[in-house]
Amino acid sequence: MRLLHALSRAGVGLAALTLSVGLATAQDYNEAPMLAERVEAGELPPVEERLPANPMVVEPLESVGQYGGTWRLVMNSPSDISTPVRTIGYENFVRSVTWQPDLEQTDIVPDVIMNVAEDVEINEDGSEYTFHLREGHKWSDGEPYTADDVMFWYENVYSNTELFPAKPTWSVRNDTPLVVEKIDDTTVKFVFGGPNGLLLQYMATPANDAEPNQPFAYPRHYLEQFHPDFNADAAATAQAAGAQSWVQHFHSMADAWRNPDLPRLNPWIVTQGIGQGSGNQLIAERNPYYFKVDTEGNQLPYIDRVTIDIISDAQVTLLKAANGDFDMVDSYIGFVTTPENRGTFFDNQETGGYEFYEVLPNRANLMIISLNMTHKDPVLRDLFGNKSFRQALSTAIDREEVIELVWLGQGRPYQTVERPESPLFDEEMATQFTEFDIAKANEMLDSLGLTEKNGDGIRLMSDGRPLQFTIDISVIRQPWIDSAELIKGYWRQIGVDLLINTSDTTALNQRVEANDHDAAVWSASGGADSLFDPKYYFPSSWAAFYATTWGQWFTNDTNPEEPPEAPKRQMELYQQIFAEIDADRRQELMKELLAISKEEFYTIGVMQPTADYGIINIALRNVPGVLLASTEYTHPGAANPEQFYYASE
Repeated sequence: MRLLHALSRAGVGLAALTLSVGLATAQDYNEAPMLAERVEAGELPPVEERLPANPMVVEPLESVGQYGGTWRLVMNSPSDISTPVRTIGYENFVRSVTWQPDLEQTDIVPDVIMNVAEDVEINEDGSEYTFHLREGHKWSDGEPYTADDVMFWYENVYSNTELFPAKPTWSVRNDTPLVVEKIDDTTVKFVFGGPNGLLLQYMATPANDAEPNQPFAYPRHYLEQFHPDFNADAAATAQAAGAQSWVQHFHSMADAWRNPDLPRLNPWIVTQGIGQGSGNQLIAERNPYYFKVDTEGNQLPYIDRVTIDIISDAQVTLLKAANGDFDMVDSYIGFVTTPENRGTFFDNQETGGYEFYEVLPNRANLMIISLNMTHKDPVLRDLFGNKSFRQALSTAIDREEVIELVWLGQGRPYQTVERPESPLFDEEMATQFTEFDIAKANEMLDSLGLTEKNGDGIRLMSDGRPLQFTIDISVIRQPWIDSAELIKGYWRQIGVDLLINTSDTTALNQRVEANDHDAAVWSASGGADSLFDPKYYFPSSWAAFYATTWGQWFTNDTNPEEPPEAPKRQMELYQQIFAEIDADRRQELMKELLAISKEEFYTIGVMQPTADYGIINIALRNVPGVLLASTEYTHPGAANPEQFYYASE
């Protein structure tokens, strides 16, 4: 079987075959009552004509579901597209498999399974991927989904430098952009300039509408009318629509969350987009041409309709959640954002009609302090670049007290490290320099020659200035600010004067990207997927707050500065990892990369969260009791929301 052979050689676990077991026959197909009514009225063809020849079969988590109901969700702003992407929009070429914390599964690195693409063949070195699409697959408006749509994406979107001047990382190998070839109506070949061992894993990550990384999301028959390659009047059409250019107009027409007319492959299709109607709600209804069925041949999804309220006021979201106005929510209410609110939700369970579920946050650390080792001030650069100085500051943090007072005891006093559930977990790396010892920290600073102090007890740096620096913190998380106030007190005891500057995230990022910061606070993802987001372990982008210009050197960005030998070696290793098709070898290389991170001690971690929580309507079924939450691992999308349903009893 091509799928088994290909995924085995790609290092993808065979457990990923879970969703491809069993095929329903045409006579077994059933559909939602609301669609049956439309078929009866002559508005739709019969269900067997709407499904592909080989529908994807999804095995329900607990039981075959019931049709009907509205899934009520929330997002925090019109730009918060991560909510629809992760709930109703997770239909990539390939997808992550639901993580289940059972006795058989101790590893939280997700497996990958075919999805929109039915099958894949991979050549020996991983430089060519041949994807097979489903015969008879249709867009939500009933038009065929074929290789021509993928070629439209490649030739007219990805390759158009006006639409996308930069190419996504996964598509470029050895400085050579991807080439896509059409083999036949249901087959396309992706050819890379070198081995691309992480392609399938990258394709399974949440789709970002701001990048051309979605070969499954551009319906040619609809979008070509807005593109000058097909419409000579595209610029005039854009102007008539009020757009500044055909490029702006094309992007807006390709925006599934704001343009209800755009055909999609998702289980629910937007009928009221962001900014439409009252402007405070996104509405989507079932896709009559959705390509998946359950094990009894019932076309999915089970739920008829989805509403996503757009609420910018966090307190309003909390009140409505506690009232039971949402059927599933975690990102805006849990310990990560508002640790003090669990008691409120606990007290309101019965009246709100909800219960708790567990969220395993894929965070390497919930609060890391990054001293800018590429600082423009040479004195501060030398100080921050001294590993012993960073270790001394780390030793002078009472993490147990911070976790207890600020995070209500829900965390481990760890450095930046992959989670214990990960095969890359290193306990020594996690716990180094986490034992609170003011006397030892003072000795460490004395040994660096920082022995002179001013009248306020603040140590003096080599140029005679007081050892004072500012830490930038975004206001999006009050616990960061509260923790920093405690840390300021600890560091005062070792003669370090910490100033705290709060700002919005945009301002913070601007300061960091310009290399104008002393230090900054953020959380660290990469608790189990550092392969995809390694910036907390080596400077892989400007967003490595501890070494902005080194990261810019790695990405050929503005203001680059060649890094020292250790991070350069990590950069070499990561390029090898990206090209390696064998999963075991990738893991060996990643361990070598992380061993350097451990030795270099780039960041000061405060705590790794043990667990988070969400609340869920007690009638909602087929939802895992534990969800893995990650930047790169889609939740709850990976749990197959199309098979969620509401129990009538």
